[in-house]
Formats: sequence, structure tokens, C-alpha cells
Amino acid sequence: MRFRLLLACLLLSQVGVRAVAQAPARAAARTKARPTPPVLPDSLAQRIEKAYFTLSRINGAARRNADTQDLSDDLPQVEENLEIIRQNFEQYADVVDVKQLQMYRVLLADMQEQLGAWRTALAASSQQLIATQARLDTLATQLPPTAALPPATTAIGRALARLRTKQTRATELLARRRHTVTGLQTRVSEAYIQGLELQDVLREQMGRFNRANRQAELPPLWQPGRIVADEQTSALVRQSYAAQRSLVGYYFAEHWDYWVWMVVLFGGFFGWVFRNFRALRPAAAEGVGNAAVAPVPLVLPEHRLHYLRPVPVAAALLVVFSLAPFFDLQPPATYTDLLQLLLLVTLTVLGWRSWPRPLFWYWVAIVVAFFVLNVTYAQRAPGLGVRWAMLLLNAGAVALGWRFWRYLRAHRVLAGFVQPVALLFMGLNALAGLADAYGRVSLAKMFTTTAIFGLTQVVALSAFVRIVTEAFYLQVQRSRTAGAASGRLGFDKIESGLRKSLTVVVGVLWLMLFTANLNLYNLFYRLIERTLTTPHLLGSTTFTLGSILLFVGIIFLTIQLQKYVGYFFGEADDEFNTEADYKGSWMVAIRLAILAVGLFLATLASGLPVDKIAIVLGALGVGIGLGLQNIINNLVSGVILIFERPFQVGDYIEVKGQTGRVKDIGIRASKLISQAGSEIILPNGDLLSNHVINWTLSNNHIRTELALNLGPDIDLTEARRLISEEILQNPNTLHKVAPEILLSNVTTTGYDLKALFWINNIRQEQALKSELLAGIYQRLTQAGIAMR
Repeated sequence: MRFRLLLACLLLSQVGVRAVAQAPARAAARTKARPTPPVLPDSLAQRIEKAYFTLSRINGAARRNADTQDLSDDLPQVEENLEIIRQNFEQYADVVDVKQLQMYRVLLADMQEQLGAWRTALAASSQQLIATQARLDTLATQLPPTAALPPATTAIGRALARLRTKQTRATELLARRRHTVTGLQTRVSEAYIQGLELQDVLREQMGRFNRANRQAELPPLWQPGRIVADEQTSALVRQSYAAQRSLVGYYFAEHWDYWVWMVVLFGGFFGWVFRNFRALRPAAAEGVGNAAVAPVPLVLPEHRLHYLRPVPVAAALLVVFSLAPFFDLQPPATYTDLLQLLLLVTLTVLGWRSWPRPLFWYWVAIVVAFFVLNVTYAQRAPGLGVRWAMLLLNAGAVALGWRFWRYLRAHRVLAGFVQPVALLFMGLNALAGLADAYGRVSLAKMFTTTAIFGLTQVVALSAFVRIVTEAFYLQVQRSRTAGAASGRLGFDKIESGLRKSLTVVVGVLWLMLFTANLNLYNLFYRLIERTLTTPHLLGSTTFTLGSILLFVGIIFLTIQLQKYVGYFFGEADDEFNTEADYKGSWMVAIRLAILAVGLFLATLASGLPVDKIAIVLGALGVGIGLGLQNIINNLVSGVILIFERPFQVGDYIEVKGQTGRVKDIGIRASKLISQAGSEIILPNGDLLSNHVINWTLSNNHIRTELALNLGPDIDLTEARRLISEEILQNPNTLHKVAPEILLSNVTTTGYDLKALFWINNIRQEQALKSELLAGIYQRLTQAGIAMR
């Protein structure tokens, strides 16, 4: 707007000057004819203004749409990695390394995906630049030609000159941007084509590896004259590791989120265990320092905690490094070696302070075998001496595996699934030795790598299972301590199920890593995927085996979770615990919520359409009407008990002639513990529909009575006074209400008295009555009052 006003003012001033200069001439000719008033060039000013703003937008769009700085910075790295892979294919064409091929396949797929995205972005930028150039050309045709422009000394002329200069700069900017984009398109296309060619070479070498399994790559050991060592082996190894560093750098840059997840996993596990230890330590100190009150027991036996410490750095690192290889099953070999090295160091530290010495020294031997085998098999074309060294090392690994398996079978210090892996370690090393003897070096290297990685990984996973179990034990113990409960912990019930579940999980993870090392993971993955995702037709319903397994799995996990969730909130299995163990009805609400969420997720996972679910619900409605009334009644009654809360866990109630302490409020039925210790199971419908007497709804006070028989010829008033004093002297009686000593009967043999008084805790009624009876007898005897 300012530019337009300034331009209009300049135009008006020029018109005014011209009018003054031509005033005499116009005055002389005024008598001849009426002159035409001057016309201001507003339309030209508007066109200049519009062109100015259009050029500004064109310049901004050209800079934004063709911003290729990030692509220019990243493209050389991709080109360098492609060249490194090409050189590796040429240098190591004789002996195929399946681990390297798997890593190249992943990296090439990542780079092809990145190059494809760049191609799309550059094509879009090129089209936008073409469209911008077309707009600039159209704008040039809308401006007046240079011959028709006003003189440059005028304001309009100077404005048009600046506009032409801006137009020229915009044209040059677009030309530079188009040149840059075209050059990048050429480089990206060349890299993309090179990536396709390398993928073809990769497939050819993978096929050659499969063929090499059936034929020898190098001469057998019994033909030493034909075995020739590669004189450039050392140089090639150095070049290979230099190339690996570059590829690992690219891998880290593309998969930085893996490290973020490792840090999150480490922080979460470390914080969980550390907080549990901190919560348990004050409870133990309080229990030791206060001898007047029974301390909350802190039971942390040695057989429970092998690996965890109050500052669980090593245990948290082991959890991270045990799971890290499964984030990506086909990473660069250097990355895998780094993770494995960190895992070995961490487990060695844990084993030094947690394992028996024989087991620790076996582990040290396995670690030494890991390094020696990997260094020896790092050569691509080994000579005769190296081949014999490989054979001897494989034989030594078989002997080590045999000794280790015998030790595990005799002592059972690790998880049971380690023993079959030790036998597998022996078998794979034996096969590797045979393959080396027959000249199949690639096959021998694959067997050796799979064997040593599988054994070290399974030992780490065994420790992982134990560490996670100990962490859950700490959580349960902390929940018990926080609730001030002293009953039996009952962790054994969930420990077995937890270990079985963890064993299944780590077994699947180990098989994934094992098959990846054997180059069979993709084959099994495609087979399992096809089996689970192939649709099947049953009537008009389409389903897959994967959806059925997922449905069953979610239902199973839901049932197990709602079954054991109470242990993490301090529930105990000790029916003889005399302390109040109030959990309220919220535990039932949690169980119902878990079941509802689990059923909802299982229904979604099943893939059933809504109309089919409605049919199933309708069938359930018919079943409920025919024979499930009582079950549904109990379920609904359980929900009502949650919100109405006529009693809660720990209350003493009486219903239908049954009296006991509420042990559990279930979804369908509730449990009572009688005075005799028997468990009474009552359906929730009966609890809701019958009269329930709750002795501890608002407090634990109860009025009880004590029958006393006194002899004749006594001072009855003095006896009553002594009995009242004894009752009030006891700290477990309620002193706010005075006891009543009533005379219930008078006979020739004496007096029958009934003492009515209140006690603080209904759970101590019988023990308190026994204690008071003994005290009253002693006091009356000392006063010369006989009891009969």
C-alpha cells in the first residue's frame, strides 16, 4: 500500500509539472477548442504493483520448493555406501559370507527406500519449478515492451526498471534451482540404478551360497597341495572393517530410534527395581528399630535374589543387551559384534558375583572361545594352517560344550532350556569341522557363528528370565510391605506361571536369532505368515488362523492377569492372618475391568464383523434365558457388591448361618474363612439377596460376654469391683464403655455372673477372653474369693 501511494504521488507531481510548463500554450488555445483533461496512468501502476508482488511470491516459492540442502548433504553418504558394497562384492566373490549378505540386503533396502523418496521429492520440485517458470513467462508478457516504457528519469520508468531487474534475478534463480534439481535427479537416478544392480548381485550371491552348500568352495584338507593362502588377506580384512565402520555409521543414523528404545528400557527397568529396593529399605529399618511393635517382615532370602542389587546397573544392562539383538535381526556385523561384546562383559560381571565358581569359569571359557572362533573365521580365503586351526578350534568347542552340558545336568544352576542348546552347540561345531575339512568354508563359518552366538545368547536369556522374576518378586514384596500385611507371601503360585511364560517368550526370541544366523528366518517367516494370514471360509464367515490364535492368546493372558493381579497389590494366601487385610471392592473392579478390556481386545483381534457379533450376543441372550440365569445373577450381584460395598475383604460377616472373615470377593462368588479355618464359598447372589450381618462394617469393636461361677459366702460387691478392674486394666478392651457385671443366677452352690464388655478387635475375641479369665481367677483368688 505504501508503494502504491508513493507511486501515485510521484505521478501526480509529474503531471503537475507538465501542466505548469504547458499552461501558456493551453491558455492561448483555449478559445479555439476545449482541451481534453490529462489521464493518470493508474492501470499501469496497478499492473506494476501486481507484478512486483507476483515476483516476490515466485522468488519465495523457488527458494522453498527447491530447498535441497539436506538431500545434498545426505546423498554423498549413500553413494559412498553403495560403492563400499560394490567393492566388497568384487573382493569377496570367491567365499560367500551369509551374515554380510544379510546385512547388505537390509542396507540396500533402506537406501533404495530413501532414494525412492528423494526421486519423488525431486520430481515434485522439478514440476513446481516448471510451473513457476511458466508463471514468470506469463508475467513478462503482461508488462509493456521496453520500447514503450517511459523514460528512466520518470518515476514510472524507474519503477519499471526495478521490476525488470527483479524479473531478471528471478529468472536466474529459477535457472540455478532447476540446474541443481536436475543434477540431483541425475545423481539420485544413478544411485538408484546402482542399488538395483547391487540387489541383483546380492540375489546372485545368495543363490551361489545355497549352491555352495552342496559343493566345496575350496580344496579339502586332504589335498594340501591345492590349498593356496590369499596373500592379501590381512589387507582385505582391514579394508573390510574400515568399510564396516562407514556402513555402521549409516546404520546408526538411519536406526537411531533403536538406541532411544534401549535407553528407555534401561531407565524403566533400573527405576523400577531401584524404587522397590528404596521402598523396602525404610520398612526394614523401622522393623529393626521398633521392638515394641511387631515389625513388618522383610523377607529377601538369598535363594530369591541372585542377580539384583539395590543399584541394579548391571542387571538393567543385561536386560537391554539381551533384547537389543531382536530389534533388528539383520544388522551390520560390526553392530552385532558390539552388542555381543557388551552382553558378554555385562554377564561376566554378573556371573562373577552371582554364580558358583565352576559355572563362572565355564562361562569364561565360552567367552574365550567366542573371541577366538570369530577372529579365526574372519578370514575369507584361509590357507592350510588356518584351516587346520579352524578344525582344531571346532573340536575344542565340541569338548567344551560336552563338559558344560554335563555340569549343567548335574547341578541345574541355569534354566532348563540351556542344556539342549549346549547339545546343539556341540552338534553345530561338529558340522562346522566337517564342512571345513571338505572345503565348505562359508558353511563352516555359518555353523560356527550360529553355535557360539546361540550358546552365549541362551545363557544371557536364562539370566534375563531370572532377573525379571526377581524384579516381580520385589514388586510383590513391596506391595505387601506398603499394605502393612504380614501374611504368607504366596509368590510361589505366580512364580511358576511367570517363568513358564517368560521361557516361551525367550524361546521364540532365541529361535528368531538362531534362524536368522542360519539364513532361514525369512523362509520360516514367509511360511508362518502365509499360514496365519491365509483366509478361510466357514459358511459366510471369513477368518484366519492368526486371528483365532490372537483371540485365544488375549483371552488366556486376560484370565491369567486377573487371576494374579491381586498379588501385586498385597494380597496374601495366609488364612490364619489375624490382622485386618482390607482391600475394598476396588480389587474386584480391577479384575472386571481387566476382563472387559481383554474381551474387547480379543473381539477386535478376531476380526469378526459387527453383525456376526450381534448374532453371537443374541444367542447368548437366549442361553441366558434358558439356563444361565443363576450365573448371570451372580455376575451382576458381584458388580452391585463392588459399588454398594456392604462388606469388604477382611470384614467379619454372618450370612445364612455361616460366620467368617471375608477372604476374597470374586466375580461370581466370594470366600469366607471360618473360625475353624475352613473356606466357605458363597455365590454373590446369595450374599446380595439374604440378610448379611457385618460385625466390622464401621469398626472392629464387638460386645462379648464372659461367664463366671463364684462360690457361696463371698462379698459379691467386692467380686464385681475386682472383675471390672481386671477388664478395664487390659489394653485390648474398650474403656469408654464401662463393663457390666450381671448376676444371672443364684444357687445353693454359689453365684452365676455374666460380664459384658467391649473389645477393640473382633479377631482377638477368643484369645482376649482366655487372657481375662486367667487374670480374673488370679485376682479373685488373691482376694480370698473362690471360683467353682
